Amino acid sequence: MKHKYKTLGLTLLCLFSSSYAANSSFVVQKIRIEGLQRIEMGTVFSYLPVKVGDALSAEQTDEIIHRLYNTGFFDDVRVEEQGSTLIIDVQERPVISKLEMTGTSEFDDKELLKSLKNNGLATGLIFDQSILDNAVLSIKTEYYNRGMYSVIITPVVTQLERNRVNINIKISEGSIAKIGGIAFTGNKIFSNHELLSQIYLTTGNWMSWWYKDNQYSSDKLAGDLETIRSFYLNNGYIDFRLNSVQVQLTPDKKQIYITANIFEGEQYKFKSIKLAGDYKDIPPEVIAPLITVKPDQIINQQTLNKNIENIKNTMGNYGYAFANVNPIPDVDAKTHTVAYTLFIDPGKKIYIRNINISGNDKTRDVVIRRELRQQEAALYNSQAIKRSKDRLDVLGYFKSTDVTTAPVPGVNDEVDMNVKVVENNTGSINFGVGYAQGQGVILNGGITQSNLFGSGKSASLNASTSALNQSISLSFTDPYYLSNGTSLGYDIYDTAYTPGNIGISPYSTTTLGARIRTSVPVSEFDRINMSIGFENNQISINNNTAPLRFVQFTNQYGNSVNAIPLTVSWARNTTDSSLWPTQGANYSQTITATAPGVGAQYYKFDSVDAWYFPISEDFTWKTNGELGFVNAYGGDSQVPFYQNFLEGGPGSIRGYYIGSLGPKDTDGSSIGGTRWAMLSNNLMFPIPGVKDEKSVRMSLFYDMGTLFGGSPFDLSAGQMFRASYGVGLLWISPMGPIQLSYAQPMFSQPNDSVQNFQFTLGQMF
Repeated sequence: MKHKYKTLGLTLLCLFSSSYAANSSFVVQKIRIEGLQRIEMGTVFSYLPVKVGDALSAEQTDEIIHRLYNTGFFDDVRVEEQGSTLIIDVQERPVISKLEMTGTSEFDDKELLKSLKNNGLATGLIFDQSILDNAVLSIKTEYYNRGMYSVIITPVVTQLERNRVNINIKISEGSIAKIGGIAFTGNKIFSNHELLSQIYLTTGNWMSWWYKDNQYSSDKLAGDLETIRSFYLNNGYIDFRLNSVQVQLTPDKKQIYITANIFEGEQYKFKSIKLAGDYKDIPPEVIAPLITVKPDQIINQQTLNKNIENIKNTMGNYGYAFANVNPIPDVDAKTHTVAYTLFIDPGKKIYIRNINISGNDKTRDVVIRRELRQQEAALYNSQAIKRSKDRLDVLGYFKSTDVTTAPVPGVNDEVDMNVKVVENNTGSINFGVGYAQGQGVILNGGITQSNLFGSGKSASLNASTSALNQSISLSFTDPYYLSNGTSLGYDIYDTAYTPGNIGISPYSTTTLGARIRTSVPVSEFDRINMSIGFENNQISINNNTAPLRFVQFTNQYGNSVNAIPLTVSWARNTTDSSLWPTQGANYSQTITATAPGVGAQYYKFDSVDAWYFPISEDFTWKTNGELGFVNAYGGDSQVPFYQNFLEGGPGSIRGYYIGSLGPKDTDGSSIGGTRWAMLSNNLMFPIPGVKDEKSVRMSLFYDMGTLFGGSPFDLSAGQMFRASYGVGLLWISPMGPIQLSYAQPMFSQPNDSVQNFQFTLGQMF
């Protein structure tokens, strides 16, 4: 403001001088610029409206001052006459020599400085006090948006020689205002408690230290109010409106009280819903089933929108990329019903011109293109585009994938498909520590490259050790050995299984083996997997305590047993997520047989399946089961006892010690069984009060199964039947996956080893 008054005074003085000069017919014979330090003289001349030889008018004098001042380079501009010389005396604004911020923890310093630079405040730029003042207000607003009303921002400007300044923006953040109360007024249908359960912000609970949901944020409040609006619209209250919102801050700036005044209105139902418009070449029987809402149902805006989206997606599968479905409501206020007409406008059929790939600095284009199900020069297909993105996501090569379409300029029936990826670090050196009851401390480490030289091929070297298992393996896989997606891979492995260390059974095996494997796609969701390998099994038993069956096997085959296993399996996965599926199924059927004439001859079948059923937005029902058997073939062959199934523990029948169920020897040692059936039913849901649904789930479960066969005691499946029920929790924590369960065994026998509470840290199972 000081500079403005000074300039105004100088302007009046110049106008007086200019008037005098004009009356005296002052002609500019020479122009002299004074006061410049950094700015080039030519820069100043480029802004002047006069040149040598011009007669200087009052208007031109005024324009000189305004032009130079508006450049932002100068704090002061003076114009005067000296003989026939026009003298322009300027005072340059200082340059920012250094800009820094101190005291910030809520925001990233670099991001704040970048934002200031975009607004004209940065090292090397000309200093303008007004820009600094606005920057302080902007930063303060950002803190207020996060509920930090106690923030104090003090800009310190230090003058330096050669017309430079240092700026230090000192920030004292203070504490975040906590929510003291949230209240709704005007609501009669739904109680405050029901509405509060819908929103994120709270007055605090046992998990608020982690989620910070009791700390005020204007963005979070806006999101919560939109959630309340959606809640009413999804329950038929189409006249709902938010009348006002009051946010009150206590004098000490530590607490905030929120009051929202709402109007609920009456509840409406669907009267009817019909389709209109042009279906083009899409059969009506394809569109009609997509309407799931029925007359007399309470209006649910989310369901209606989903129906509309399904219609648009289906039309997109037939090439109508820009189809519109406009819901036209006919509201009957007397009966509180609404009749909807969904008017379909398909538009033109669209074709894909080019597929453009970007962001893949390491990954070759061909690796991405072979996963795409939408092809160039083909009819637009929304399902194929979505599937293309899904296939790219599951590769694991990219942090994110974005698949969009853009109209081709000048053409109304073509679009380009743009695939933008952000590459992940596909090479890693890892080391992990975990703990599992029954196995003790688990150590693992490895070197993995899942996108070798950008080719999509993978190689890994991994090792792990625990009281139960020790292993080291080297693997290589080419997922597209053939152009149709047939993969080829190789494995070399050395494993040790030591159940005697944890009291399951008195033996140990060491297996050194290698195999070659291939996987052939037979549909978008199905694959046939095959492998052939060679194994050498070194067996160690204590003849004094080992079960008779173990001794008989080693007497017949020795302590070193070779095998050539041939494996064929079918896998199908239709689930909607790799981490938390809510619908679909996952099937795996595997049969393994050893080649005749080498070691023990046997065949083994194992079926592992899981089904997911969405019950509601939060609840999912999961049923998973396993069915297996192993048999010997060829004369007097025996099934290797180390190929028997074991039962009990996490991943099996919870509530029992790992591997402790099934046939046992007279001393209580588990000898495993040749027949296994298991079924687990799980109701999965988020933890009440915990809003981070992406990393934690609870479940109520009921496990049941039986393990029998291969025992001289000839116990039936019914006699070996066991079950348990309880509650479980799975948390994908920063330390690794953590699974906890508390189970109450059922049908247990006196010699069963019960373990109600079980947990695993640092490994998935």
